[in-house]
Amino acid sequence: MKSLKKAVLVILAIGLGIGSGLAVSLLFGDRLNNMIPNYWILQLVNELITTVIGTVLICVYRKTRVLRSSTENMKEGLICGAAWIVIPVLAVLNLLTDLRDIPDARLIKWWEIAALVLQCILIGFFEEGVFRGIATELSFELFGDDNKRNTRLSIAFASFLFGAVHLINALHPEISIKAAAMQAVSAFAIGLTFGAIYYRSGRTIWPCVIFHAIQDLSAFVIKGSLFGVTQEEAIGDTGIGQVIYSVLFVVWFLYLTREQESEHAEIHEVVPRSSI
Repeated sequence: MKSLKKAVLVILAIGLGIGSGLAVSLLFGDRLNNMIPNYWILQLVNELITTVIGTVLICVYRKTRVLRSSTENMKEGLICGAAWIVIPVLAVLNLLTDLRDIPDARLIKWWEIAALVLQCILIGFFEEGVFRGIATELSFELFGDDNKRNTRLSIAFASFLFGAVHLINALHPEISIKAAAMQAVSAFAIGLTFGAIYYRSGRTIWPCVIFHAIQDLSAFVIKGSLFGVTQEEAIGDTGIGQVIYSVLFVVWFLYLTREQESEHAEIHEVVPRSSI
C-alpha cells in the first residue's frame, strides 16, 4: 500500500505540474494572446507562469532541499554533463551555415532572442524541478537508491514519465503524432542522463537546469527559431535522427550510474530526502 501511495504521488506531482500549465493556457490563453501579440514574449510569459507553478509544487511536496547546492556538488554535476558542450557547438555551426547559405536570412530581434534564452532557462527550472526534484525523489523513495539496480530503476521510472508527457504535444495542430512520439523517446533518453547527473551532483537540480536550458536552446537554434521558426514548428520537425542519437544518452546514463550508492556517498553528500 505504501508503494502504491508513492507511485500515485509521483504521477500526481507530474499531473499537477503539467495539468496546471494546461489549465492556465485554456483559461487565460486567449486573453494573453490579445494582451501580448508578440509570439516570443508570450512564450516567455507562459513559462513564467509555469515556473511559479513548479516552485509551489516543490514547496508543497517539501522538496526544497533540491534547490540547495554546494560548490562541490555543482562541480560534480558540471563535470558529469561536460560533454553537453558539443550540442551548443553544433547549434552555432548550424547557425553559421544557415547564415552563409541563405544570404537574405534575417534573425529575429535581439530582445526576442533574449526572451527565447530566458524561456529556455525557465523551462529547465520547471521541468527539472518537477521531474528530478519531485518525481525522481519520490521514485527513490518508491524503488530505493541503496544499490545500482534500484537507483537506475528509480531514475528510469521518472524519465519514462518525463518522456510520456511529451506526447501531449500531439494535441497541437502543427505537431504530428509521429513527431510527438519521437520527441517522447528522445526526452526519455535525455531524462535518463539528467537523472544520473542529478543523482551524481548530490540531488540538486541546478546542474540539470543548466544543461536542460542548453539542450532546448540548441535544439531551437538548430531548427531555425532564430530566424522566426516557432517552437511548435520546431517540435513538429523532429526526425528519426533525434531518436537515433538517444542511444548515446542511454549509454551516458549507464556510465554515470555505474557506482552504487555506498560508493558514491563516500565522495559527495547526498541531499536528504523528505516525504510529503
